[in-house]
Amino acid sequence: MKLTAEQIRFIDKNLIDNGVFYEDVKLELIDHIASDIENQIEINKVDFNEIFQTVFNKWEGLLESTSSSAWLGMLFEAPKAVVNKMVSYTKRQVVFIFISALIFGILIGSIVTVNKQEKFFYALDLGLKGMFFLIALATILGVFLIRRSTIKTTYGKLFLLRSWLVFLFFYQSNFLSESTHRFDVNDSWGHNFISWFLYGFEFFYSFYHITMVLKHFETVKKYKLV
Repeated sequence: MKLTAEQIRFIDKNLIDNGVFYEDVKLELIDHIASDIENQIEINKVDFNEIFQTVFNKWEGLLESTSSSAWLGMLFEAPKAVVNKMVSYTKRQVVFIFISALIFGILIGSIVTVNKQEKFFYALDLGLKGMFFLIALATILGVFLIRRSTIKTTYGKLFLLRSWLVFLFFYQSNFLSESTHRFDVNDSWGHNFISWFLYGFEFFYSFYHITMVLKHFETVKKYKLV
């Protein structure tokens, strides 16, 4: 037996009352809870009102408020289902960032070690600064668009929580550090690798950060939440 639209809205309201405001998580939970209720109605021949609370209680563990200061900061709290999804996504991002920065550090560190043409160094530096500047501008636009959006998703919340780091990295990498130091051909390959790995980590962190804006609006489109 399929649940009615009114019964789905009732589940939706109970999830909101329990702090699940993020549509991607809320819709996943609605799907699981509704399927469980439909199965119970079919098997036990009971009505929705009789079985709802029993099924809903099975999901209480994922609705308890929790936090993850190591991954999401000390001030953010949300139901466990929300925090689990945000932490899982963040961990996957860190892996991608680390691998990208590692390849970037090996590649650029090797080029800098053997290539002694100063014009090439500065052209590369200018190109990277230009891309970092575009990423910073895209971050500003992303903050505006997500704040303007009436739909909340975990991707949008993660983006807003961590956008300040993009501006910190942009300022630190492009204004505080000397670009010529990263291009010192007299340094060893190991020194050049570490220098460019660290730069690459900040750059790719900022790049992958922008992808969360796309994930947010993909989710809105996927569930037709406009």
